[in-house]
Amino acid sequence: MVSSSRADLAHLIHPLRALQACPTLDLEVLATGAMLQDEYGRGVDRLHEEGFTVREVGGPLEIERGVDAARAIGSATTAFAEVLDDSTPDLLMVIADRFEMLAPANAALAMRTPIVHVEGGERSEGAIDDAVRNALTKLSHLHLVTTSQARRRVLAMGEEPWRVHQVGAASLDHLRSSRIPERPELDACLGLDGNRPLLLVGMHPVTLATDPLADTVAVLSALEDREEALVFCFPNADEGGRAVRDLVDDFVQSRQHAHLFTNLAPETWFGLLHSAEVIIGNSSSVVMESPSIPLPAICVGDRQAGRERASNVIDAAPCADEIARALEAALGMPRLPIESPYGDGHASERILAAILDAPGRESLLLKRTTILDDAGIRHHG
Repeated sequence: MVSSSRADLAHLIHPLRALQACPTLDLEVLATGAMLQDEYGRGVDRLHEEGFTVREVGGPLEIERGVDAARAIGSATTAFAEVLDDSTPDLLMVIADRFEMLAPANAALAMRTPIVHVEGGERSEGAIDDAVRNALTKLSHLHLVTTSQARRRVLAMGEEPWRVHQVGAASLDHLRSSRIPERPELDACLGLDGNRPLLLVGMHPVTLATDPLADTVAVLSALEDREEALVFCFPNADEGGRAVRDLVDDFVQSRQHAHLFTNLAPETWFGLLHSAEVIIGNSSSVVMESPSIPLPAICVGDRQAGRERASNVIDAAPCADEIARALEAALGMPRLPIESPYGDGHASERILAAILDAPGRESLLLKRTTILDDAGIRHHG
């Protein structure tokens, strides 16, 4: 399994534990990208602490421009080719939509190693992530998707139905299987003011936008005079990510009740989701995890355009006044249980079952493209 970003810890820990515990599987985690960088909290250390067999692949990513990302993919492809040649795995698992995942997938394709893709078929139309996710789908041989709509999209791309398994979002397994800290513990651990209500903010650059910082500028303007405790999560290692971080850091430095954290443990993040009044931003967590709490959420701009939403999510344009109005509406929203499209917290078991039930290498590698009628679907999701 390949892990390249801090978000992987939330999405992979429970599936990794399930795979590790299976006596017929031999698991190795290939850590790369931001997982290895001190700047992003060295998430690989948590993998070592968990007792997984970990191999570190490639050097840290320095992404200031698109050309840096392109060069990183090229150099990482070479590094992964060497690793795959040495370890000769039966399957290589990649996740989601990070551009650096193209490197191990490219190497595996050339070396005829079957690829398992987790979280294909979703949409995030305001970022290059959307194209990366779809590219990984077509490179892959087994698909572990989160939702029914995601399954339909993968089928619409011509993938054979037997290859596509709806498992749910593995990040939600924390709600069933992890100890989630409550507000007093979070206040003590993170230095929060327990007398203030809590707002969570997750901002990343919008990599397809003319101005990738516009969402962040608008959100910070909307929060300028708020008195709640504000917790910001660190932006991703994307083009424009450091600029987003600098904007947020300047904002936080001038306010005692605002905090920016580099790498929060998944359990801590879910504790914050439980304790917050609202989550605001353009992070996938705004739409994927919030419904299961349930937590009122404001999805800003187009970065998550097309991704499925539950009834707790309010969409807002990257405009300070509109975000402020959405925040007041979210603060008045009742906290009633709602159904999440992203599953029930049992993804790990389904992922393990799909891996164990997968056919052999030759059957996986021999892909046939279907059409919509062959796949048994009539409508686009």
